[in-house]
Formats: sequence, structure tokens, C-alpha cells
Amino acid sequence: MLKLISFNPNPQRSPSTNLREFIAFCRDKLTLWSNVDGFAWEDNAWPDSHRNAKVRFTNLENSKLHKTVLPTNEQLVHPAFRDVAKAYLRYRHSTRPHHNMPRELQALRALERALVEEMDVPDITKIRQRHFDRACQLVETYSARQNIAITLQQILALLSEKLITPAEVVRWNHPYDGKNSYDKKRGSRAPDEVKAAKVANQDSFFSIADVFAKPLSQLDDSDILVTSMTALFLSAPMRIGESLRWRTDFLRSDLDSEGNPQSYLAYYVPKTRSYTRKAVPTTMRDVAEIAAERLIEITNEGRKLALYMETEPLRFYRHSNCPDVSDDQVLTRDQVAQALGFAHRKACEDFIRSHTGSYSQTGFTLNSLWQIVLAEHRKQNPFFPYQEKPSAEIKPLKMSESLMCFRRLQLGARASTSPVLLASFNPDFYRKRLDGAIKLDRKNQRPLCFFTKHGYDPNPLNSHALRHFVNRLAKQHGVPIEQITEWSTRATVRQTPTYLHETAEQRRIKAVVIADPEKVQRTLDPVTEAEAAAYGHGPFHRSRYGICRRSWRLGPCNKFADCTNCSELVACKGDKIALAAVKTDRDNMTGTYEAAMRAVEAGERSASLWMDKARPQISRLMDFVTMLENPNIPDGTPIQLLGTDFSHEKIMVEEKAKENGVELLDRAKLGSEYGEELLDMLDLLLVD
Repeated sequence: MLKLISFNPNPQRSPSTNLREFIAFCRDKLTLWSNVDGFAWEDNAWPDSHRNAKVRFTNLENSKLHKTVLPTNEQLVHPAFRDVAKAYLRYRHSTRPHHNMPRELQALRALERALVEEMDVPDITKIRQRHFDRACQLVETYSARQNIAITLQQILALLSEKLITPAEVVRWNHPYDGKNSYDKKRGSRAPDEVKAAKVANQDSFFSIADVFAKPLSQLDDSDILVTSMTALFLSAPMRIGESLRWRTDFLRSDLDSEGNPQSYLAYYVPKTRSYTRKAVPTTMRDVAEIAAERLIEITNEGRKLALYMETEPLRFYRHSNCPDVSDDQVLTRDQVAQALGFAHRKACEDFIRSHTGSYSQTGFTLNSLWQIVLAEHRKQNPFFPYQEKPSAEIKPLKMSESLMCFRRLQLGARASTSPVLLASFNPDFYRKRLDGAIKLDRKNQRPLCFFTKHGYDPNPLNSHALRHFVNRLAKQHGVPIEQITEWSTRATVRQTPTYLHETAEQRRIKAVVIADPEKVQRTLDPVTEAEAAAYGHGPFHRSRYGICRRSWRLGPCNKFADCTNCSELVACKGDKIALAAVKTDRDNMTGTYEAAMRAVEAGERSASLWMDKARPQISRLMDFVTMLENPNIPDGTPIQLLGTDFSHEKIMVEEKAKENGVELLDRAKLGSEYGEELLDMLDLLLVD
């Protein structure tokens, strides 16, 4: 039976008295977290029940103090406010458990700072609306400022309900609404320049792709992690936290509705609480397969160790470099380092001291070392056999089942990988190698930066920007927004526009298309000779005007190069420009003919139509060149070819025939369908 938790303030008492009693109630009567190891009301850090971490009551200026640094009194929130913050957190999580303790602490820090600026001792009972306004100003630059402001409203509502804050303050509203809301500032209705800033820097893609293409012998495990995860994030829109739910076989293949092979990613999505199958574009299929294979390879040993640990073993894990001695034989100092996976005995001194209090490495056996290993294992992996805390709804993958199963220090640059200790995968393993963060207090100011490690410019890359990028590509290539939403495993279509980043120009073009498709025109730059040459020869026509791309099966264009078949064409002997143009046409047609021959030999039978079209054209162009280069014809002589089409007389005859219901056969069509031999025979009949 659930126990009703409620603190009922006395309206006859002062706010200070109600505050004192509220703190005492939360400290002495509530039992939340009492059974959690490491919890005590007086502590300056409390365990976060939903994360494998602690939240510390540091002040706003020191909210990012490294977890290994013990904060001083000056770095903590004021003692008078500390109990207020603790009471709020314990009461709130007792009555309504949730996962937002870090955000609540940020709101409380901002509120404490606003009070401290006006009074030596921050008194929550004397708070006014201006203090909440000031708290919002202090988090103005935070990406989650709107959510922090909403949390401030929740704090105000609870303290007002408990008659701790003045009544008039409850009317306060945070400023991040309407035109200042996240939706307008950074969301789906944000300015184009804000959305553009969220787009991933594609130079970073090329840098990562260059490293991905290197031989595996030149890559360490951290390089494989970064390049392979990036490849998978570009294969389908995913969240980095979902990587904890990838199995070794999460990249699978099946037949689509048309019977073609389709690769897809299959895994559980915690945010939507559902299993998903995300299709991988054909262009990324091979890359995704290589990436998955590489991740499997570097994590195989981790899964073997995790599977061994699941059996609650009593004997030392016999890894490949373990000393080949009995479990109870006393080890030398070098063998101790070897068994624990350190490069030399000096390197394992700190590890031994942290468990024994002494640097001595003598007198150990594999059995005694194993007890130290198990103690460290329990400390580093509190949720084992899982990587993250299991919930009542659905348990996460075991480490032995997870693709992302690493050993301790496996991704380190200097330290050797531990063969006997596991490391729960943290998305920061990927994030921090790509964020380009600078540490001014170090000689190597970017110690983890993937880009500078390989000699590239440190262009920061956010894993979520890859999700934006894939969504945007899908939209640009005509994928419906409903399908993008499903592919991205979002709860509603309304969230998807935030990721699409359409510019005002793109929106105008779409609007015009809907209103009148004929108005949409885009002027293309002319194709240069160099660009045309890059196409080579194949199923397309090349001329001085550009390139007409077709396919072998569509056949050649009926009108291509028909200027030389027109009886109205008159050329001037000695015109060098005309001669050069005719030679270019001849060379282009010859190239097309040869490409068609190769296509026919390769089994593309439809390419024979191109050969039939090109053969007479080449012959006619060669004759034309011969005439223009004939030394016996004086320069300036007009040369008119006898054409097969487009003469004035032919047009007049066609008009008369049409008036009298007579259908004339098209000479060019007869030639392309039956060959030039038929035309030669018809010409002979005309002569007779």
C-alpha cells in the first residue's frame, strides 16, 4: 500500500517557521534514498538515483567543477540555501519521481545566485519576482534555458503552496514564451541562420572519411570507434544514447516490397519505448557493414570478459597474456603487472595502492589479485551485468550482448588496455573526441581531439548534428515528412520540422511549385569543354551547346546533329571555325559509336540503335570535312549539302500531302529503322 506523502504548512505561522518545519520534515520524515549507498543529508553530493553519478551542491560559477575536485565552501551554494535545495529535491522526488535532478539543481543554483547578489544570507522567504527574472538572465546563454525557467516555476509553485514564499510572487511568469520561446529562437520556427548553425560541418565528414579509408593497421581502437559510429549515424537518424541498445547483429538484411535486398538497423529505442527497424540507404549499405564489423572486432574481447564475469567466477580470468602459473603460486612483481594488464610494474603501483594502501607488489597470487579485480569491477560497473541502470519497464542489454562493450582504458592514448576490467560505455567516449574542446592548462590543449590527432582542422562535430543532416538530406530528396518522422523514431510529426532547416528561398520555391509549376525556372551555368570531357563517351549526345543525357535503352535523339542533314545548310570553304566545329562533331560521334560498340559487347543490345544512328552521321561528317579541306576547291566557295530533311520544297510537299490526306514516309525515320541501304535503293529507283 502506497504511503501518502504530504507536508501541510500552518497558515498561522510565519514563512520562516514553515520553511524550518518543511526542511525538518524532508530531512527526518522522508525516507527516499535512505537505502542508497553513499547517501547522507549532510553530504555536499547526493547520488542521482537515475544515473551512475552524483549531483553536487556547487554554486552556479562552479557548476562544471570536475568531479575529481573536492569543492571548497566558497564553491558550494550558501549553507542557508543548501538545506532549502535539499528539502525541495527530496520532497519533489518523493511525491513525483523523475529524471531531471541535474536541471533542477541548475535552477536552484541560479536562484541562489540571484539572492546572494542582493543579500549576504540568501533568504528564500524574502524572494521577489525580480529574483526569478535575474535567475533567468543568469541562464540566458544555456541551451536548456527554457526548461530551466519552467523548473523555476515549479520550484516557485511548491514553495508557494507550502506558504514559504510571498503570495504575490506566485504570479511570476518566465520570459521564454511567445517570441522568446525555444520554438521561435532555436526550434522549428527559428531564423534560418540559427538552423544553419546546427548543420554539421561537412569538412569534418571528409576528415573522418579519410581516416575511415586508411588501412586498419594505421588505426587504433579510438579511431575505429569515432569513424565507425559516424558512419552508422550517417546510415540512419539515431540518437547517441541509443548506441547502448545496439546488439552485435543489429545491422540486418531483408527483402523489400519489390524483392530487392534492403539493409536495416534493428534495436530498441528507449525514448519511444519501442523496437525499430531503420532502413539504411543503398549508398551507405557497404559502409555500414564495414563499420559494424570493425566495432564487433574491437569489442569481442570485452564481451568474452563480460560473459566470464556473469558466472561470478572464483578464479582469475585467463587472458592471452596472463602468466602461465597456478592460481596459488606467488607472483613476481613483473607477473603482477602482466596479470593486471599493465605495461610494466611501475604503472600498476597506484592501482595496487588504491586497494591495499601500499605500493608493494610482492606476495600476490592470481587468487589474491582476483579479489582486487572483483572489488574494482563492482566499483566501476555498479549495474553489472548491464551497462546502465535497469528499470522496471524493460531491462537494458547485458554487457556480454552489447556491441559497445569495451574494456577499461581501451580507448586511451597512452595507457594499455586492461584485460580483466570492463568499462561501461559512455557516449562521451565519442562526443569528447569530436567537440574540439580546448584545455588551456595543458601542454596538449586538445588531448582527445580526433581531428588534430590526424592533422586536420578541429571542426567541432555534434552527434545530434548528424541526425539533423540525415533528416535534411531525406527531405531534400523527396522523402515525406511522415516517413522521416517514423525513420527518426519521433513521437510526433510536429517535432520533425526542427531538423529540416529549410531556407526562406527553398520555402519560396516550394510555394511557387504548388501555385504554378511553370514559374519555377532555374538558370544553369553553361557546360565548358573541360566539364563535357569529364563525362567521357556513353549514352548521351555532346555538342557545342552542352550535353543531352539519355540511356542506351531510350535510344538516340532523332534530331541530334541534323544540321548536316539539312538542305538549307550552306558552308563556306576556308571557314576555320566551321571546320573545327564539324571535326568536333565527328570526334564526338565517333566516341559515341565506340562506346555503343563496347556496350553491345557487354550485353546491352539496345545500344545497337546508337550504332545505327551514329554510323551514317560519322560518314556524312567525314565527307563534309573532306570537302572543307579539299585543296582543289577555292576558299570562299559556298558549299551546300544535299540534305535528307528540312528543305523548303519538302515542307511545301508535306503541306500539300496533308491537305490531300496523303501520308509521306519520313526519310530519316526509314534510315534509322531500316538502314541506309534502303534509302540508297529508293534513290536508285528515283534515278531510273
